[in-house]
Amino acid sequence: MNEQGGMQKEAMTRGERRKQKRLFVFVCLLFVVSTCVVGAWVVAKQKTSEQKAIEQFIVALRQEDMHMLQQFIDVPLENKASLLPLFAYLRKHQEGYDQIRKELDRQKDDRVYIKGLTSTPPIFLMKLSQGTYKFEPALYHVYVQTNEQGARILINNTYVGETNASLMKVGEYVPGLYEVKMVTDEREQTKKISLFGGERIRIVHFDSN
Repeated sequence: MNEQGGMQKEAMTRGERRKQKRLFVFVCLLFVVSTCVVGAWVVAKQKTSEQKAIEQFIVALRQEDMHMLQQFIDVPLENKASLLPLFAYLRKHQEGYDQIRKELDRQKDDRVYIKGLTSTPPIFLMKLSQGTYKFEPALYHVYVQTNEQGARILINNTYVGETNASLMKVGEYVPGLYEVKMVTDEREQTKKISLFGGERIRIVHFDSN
């Protein structure tokens, strides 16, 4: 009798262990599925937020909406003049909007640009800052090369200095259309440059007398 009771108890114990095992497997599967679903939802939400930010940014550029752009662009913008070269470029080259959008779309899946180490930065670098998407414009380093000494250099009619070496750095500029002018007592030379994609370092060559 005792032996039969022991066998029944052992059978019940095995059954309980199987139930516990099945419950454990079910809980594990439920956890995995829940994690995958939540992860997929987070990724989808992030991509939707990124795409929405990109579209709003492009619209603000098209409308030249400084109020909106000041919220989006991750550099100090004192006034509308800060972006006039960019607006001038985009008015002349409408395809520039698509170029910006395509670069930003690529960044959603492939953020390989390392600031300061890549010679060809994106026109705008998309970043997430304190829960808000920001767009940091590329800064192009502009140099003037000439044998003229003491020539006055103007960028978009703004005086930036005088030449004192054969290669002179005149400043860093956001994307846009610029006019570089070299003025001496004898003559004046003007060249237009487009800073919109490509190499960060740009050299403007002027002939000497």
